[in-house]
Amino acid sequence: MSVLSRVKVLDMSHALAGPFCGMLLADFGAQVIKVEHPHGDHFRPLLGGAYHAAVNRNKRDISLDLKQPQAVEVVEKLIADSDVLIESFTPGAMERLGLGYEAARQINPRIIYCSISGFGQTGPYRNLPGYDVVAQAMCGIMMCTGQPDSPPVRVGASWIDMGAGMYTMIGVMAALMEREQTGQGKQVDVSLMDTALSWMSPLIARYAMSGELPQRAGSALAAFSPYQVFKAKDGYLFIGASTEKFWRALCKILGLEHLQEDPRFADNAARVKNRDELTGLIEHALAAMDRDEVVGKLRRAGMPCGPVLDVGQVLDDPHVRERGVLQNWEHPQMGTLTQVKTPIALQGEMPTIKTPAPGVGQHTREVLAELGYGAERIEQLLATGAAAAAPLAN
Repeated sequence: MSVLSRVKVLDMSHALAGPFCGMLLADFGAQVIKVEHPHGDHFRPLLGGAYHAAVNRNKRDISLDLKQPQAVEVVEKLIADSDVLIESFTPGAMERLGLGYEAARQINPRIIYCSISGFGQTGPYRNLPGYDVVAQAMCGIMMCTGQPDSPPVRVGASWIDMGAGMYTMIGVMAALMEREQTGQGKQVDVSLMDTALSWMSPLIARYAMSGELPQRAGSALAAFSPYQVFKAKDGYLFIGASTEKFWRALCKILGLEHLQEDPRFADNAARVKNRDELTGLIEHALAAMDRDEVVGKLRRAGMPCGPVLDVGQVLDDPHVRERGVLQNWEHPQMGTLTQVKTPIALQGEMPTIKTPAPGVGQHTREVLAELGYGAERIEQLLATGAAAAAPLAN
């Protein structure tokens, strides 16, 4: 039996953070029903459907137009039958539909009601639309990402969206445990901005201690040097000489033993101060060396290092393949897909992907029937547009 097999989740979220939370719960066995507008989640077509496929697996889909009272009545029935509700509308939107936390709690006092938004349910920015990149801009991460002489840079992946989804799942698990003792649900309030600030906590603590603002340093880390990406003859690699032992090993491997006697590089503080000069000397030595040869020598010396890989190279990496974190399978519309499992192994097993991301309204008739709607009533809901369903298979 899957660990969350008795937990029923109503996923009313859209975009990335909320669906990612629902996917995490579904991967561990929760029964997740995604509510989607007949036009589809606006993230559904992005990257050729890859976003939708990646974060809506293992769910069922019911399509409802929440502007219609009959559709709201269906959601109320779903709330009554659910343990968890996830929504990611701008604060106040669910209340205007009559489906806010207080209304949901009246229907089902045990409901764990998760609200994911850009800036949270309180505060002067609560009604502003929130996106991953907005949070990156406003939390400080963008100002300290990029080259020193370049404009601020966005982190490549939507790490704040997915982090918010992870935090929401943690909130769900905590609320489920508390409900075992109290019998009552709770509201879980997670924002992209709060999540982003959490990821920035060491740099925020440093500023509070010293008044020093983090500076853009490319791939380098301000605390150490050399500790960044360097270019070898045939590619890029990361080298992390975070101790004197590693510094000496690096000098030997690169034939730069004389730098150990140079006062500019006498200790880590000196190397950080003279980072640019040291980077130039290391890259000059690396220019005549093959990347993988250097990585092999560094690894044998026990030094933190690694090649900088593109996505295609990652999929071919022997360690990634051995870990079993990737799963290949056939999607009915998209063909062969490679997806990343939820990377939490219990007794050596990561959750498997059981069903593909559903189509819009793929399970509408099925879910309505489970709620007690008869065939005639289901067809009436479909005819009025309150609900929508995928065409019946021939």
